[in-house]
Formats: sequence, C-alpha cells, structure tokens
Amino acid sequence: MEQQHVAPLSAGLDALGRAVERASGWLLKRYGEEVEWAIEDQFLIGLDDHERIDLEEQLQARSGRDQAAFFANAMSCLLAQGRFEQDVVKGACRSFSFADKLLGPGGLLLEVTERRWLEALVGSSLQLYRIGPGNGRVALEEVTSRVQVLVEPHPAMEPLRTGDLVGTRVITLDGEETGRACGIFGFPAGAAERELVDLVETAATHPLGSRGEILGVADVVATAWLRSFLPDGPTRGPQAVVNAGADGPGRRRILQWPGAGD
Repeated sequence: MEQQHVAPLSAGLDALGRAVERASGWLLKRYGEEVEWAIEDQFLIGLDDHERIDLEEQLQARSGRDQAAFFANAMSCLLAQGRFEQDVVKGACRSFSFADKLLGPGGLLLEVTERRWLEALVGSSLQLYRIGPGNGRVALEEVTSRVQVLVEPHPAMEPLRTGDLVGTRVITLDGEETGRACGIFGFPAGAAERELVDLVETAATHPLGSRGEILGVADVVATAWLRSFLPDGPTRGPQAVVNAGADGPGRRRILQWPGAGD
C-alpha cells in the first residue's frame, strides 16, 4: 500500500467538513482529469454549452468565496454519487466510483470519525428543504415528503433566512439526533421558488432509470443553483431544468478545476 500522510486540517471545520475538504484535495491530486470530466458530465448535466461558457466567465469574476462554494458543492456531489465513466475519455482506465478510490485500499488515510462521516455521505441524496425557525440548530422540512430534520449550523447557510429554500445532503451518524449539512445550494424566497418546488416534485415522481428523459432531484436543484450565477439569473429562474442540457459524453470541457492537470 502506498505510504500516505494525514494532511493539515482547516481550523473551524467539523469532522465532516474536514473529511470532505481533505477528500476533495486527495482526489484532485490523484485523479484530477477524471474529477474534471465527472464534474462536467454529472454536476453540470443540466446546462448547455452556452450556459457553461457564461458560467465560467461569471465564476472568474466572482469572489473567492463564491468560487469556493461552487467547487465545494460540485465535490460534495462527486463524493456522494460521482463516477468516472470509461466512455468519457477514450483509452482511460475502467469506470470507477470516486468513493471506492477514496475509501478502498490505497485510499486516503482518515481519522476514524472522518471515515465514518464520509461513509455516511456516500450514496446520500441531495434534497430540497425549506428552512424553519431553530434554536441553536437549523430546522429543515423536505419540500416533497415534509420530513423534518435538524442540522448543525453551516457557515454557507448564514445568508439564508427562515422560509428560504436550501438544497443539501443531510448526513447523520447512528446514535446522533442532529445531522450535518453537506453541500449548500441556497435559494432565497422569491418569485421563482414555486417553479423550483414544482420541478423537484416532478423529478421526485420519476424513477432514476428515466434520467435520459428527465433530470433527478439532485440535478434539478444543482442546475437551478448554477443558473443563479448566470447574467440573467434573477429573471431566468430554474425553468427548463427538467430536460437534460448535456449533449453527451463527447462534448468539450470548458471549466478548469483546482489541481486538474497540475
């Protein structure tokens, strides 16, 4: 097994946040090109090529905080459910799950609690919630099932208020009542929220096998959030995200990711 070292941890992050940060860095260092392709192929699936170009331009002009939020959300999706598919790049290695590379033999050396959180993250689903009043913790109500959960406060949720919508993965370890939010897709309450909820409800009624015809809940939420970065984001709304905007695995890459190609 390859000799590995535990990287320094960022101050202020909980065990899940530290694990996600370190896992993202590890994957970029060892599988940078595969991560880049997977983000293009899976995280940006609802955007067409013109929107991707606009997104790149907007991100380059945004603050480091916005860029970090974009990348953190992309990596949360890849860690939870991302795969590198062989047919994306001809001649590449066989298809694999990023989680398997990370947690399997030769993967990242993790503290026990960090590993538990990452294992709980793998396979988790991104859902859309409405923020309710909380006392020290954040109360969330899933918009389709009305299931209520409590999560610890997350720095990326600070701009959001009671009544706003947020897409996130709620991760809870056995024996704990309060979960952690991983990936924060915030939607301040406004004119477009009913449309977004309708799209999520539509996606929730379709089986995962129909992905070629309609985007899943996670794709709908991510695409609506990504479109908020575009020049006409406030007026564009989340429309048309039920139809996959991807042109297939042969399309060219546009965005550049930290660490890719280093």
